[in-house]
Amino acid sequence: MRKLLVFLLVAHVACFAGEVWAQEFDNVGTSGAQFLKLDVDARVVGLGGANAAFSQGAMSLYYNPAGIAGLEGNSVAFSYTDWIADIRYNYLAYARSVPTFGNIGVHVAVLTMDDMERTTLEQPDGTGEMFGANSWVVGISNAYQLTDRFSFGVTAKFIREKISELTSTSIAFDLGTLYYTGFRTLRIAMSTRNFGSDTHYQGTELETTLDQDNDPTTLPVEVRLNTEYHPLPLTFRVGVAYDFEFGPDSKVMAALDGYNTRDRGQQGSAGLEYSWQNKVFLRVGYKLQTDEEGIAVGGGYDFDIPGFGALGISYAWADLGRLENAHRFSAVLAF
Repeated sequence: MRKLLVFLLVAHVACFAGEVWAQEFDNVGTSGAQFLKLDVDARVVGLGGANAAFSQGAMSLYYNPAGIAGLEGNSVAFSYTDWIADIRYNYLAYARSVPTFGNIGVHVAVLTMDDMERTTLEQPDGTGEMFGANSWVVGISNAYQLTDRFSFGVTAKFIREKISELTSTSIAFDLGTLYYTGFRTLRIAMSTRNFGSDTHYQGTELETTLDQDNDPTTLPVEVRLNTEYHPLPLTFRVGVAYDFEFGPDSKVMAALDGYNTRDRGQQGSAGLEYSWQNKVFLRVGYKLQTDEEGIAVGGGYDFDIPGFGALGISYAWADLGRLENAHRFSAVLAF
């Protein structure tokens, strides 16, 4: 078992993270499917984006699939993000324990926005024609608790983006591990997200006609425009979390993540969460090495539903600098 754990950890880092750490800032702004970088969990946002070592239940399917390995019963998660420029990002997930197959889960995240007016070189102020855009991802996860301390999970997901009549699709995988060190509550986690095929746009709007010489005696030529391929925003993340006890009712969790994204380089997230009786939560966090994002705050309340289960509700506000701010709401139901 020890050899297996070492193999998984080494493979996790070497096979999936090597390219990320090598990129640095050479490819800033060149990845596709940028919506995959957005956070969906208000708890995570309130902790500055730190998520690797503590996210559990159906919400963890988006961040680290190993988080559902210790799940007992069922978990449903939902979130709503009021992003900038009238952009909305919604998330829905379900996970359950399957003792003979490892715990499983499925999630879907959908980004939508208001319709926009089409512009052209001839009509830069608008043609009067409207078009829409949206992006979504669907993932299926499987996780195992290999020992009482070590969990492993993997997610396969389908990604699709649409702008007017143009679409792009891609297949990607997430890989996650979670390890309880045995030193009090200290846990360490690693996750690799969005490892998959490059994406590019295609559709009927790329078909056009070309008249090279404007000669009325020759016919225009039908052509199809080609679009460039772009890699997904591959991300490698390492995180730690630890709980500080302050009496029987009060606890502070500290979380720290370091991560590297293919098109952004090294960044970090740090957060603190104060909980009272595991019911009332106050959170503060900060993102490091970002252009606009910085401090975030949030809170939450967990309560029991007699005869059914437990429901946790969270809210977070994040400062986006010149982009103003964003609000997130999320809920996790366990039954």
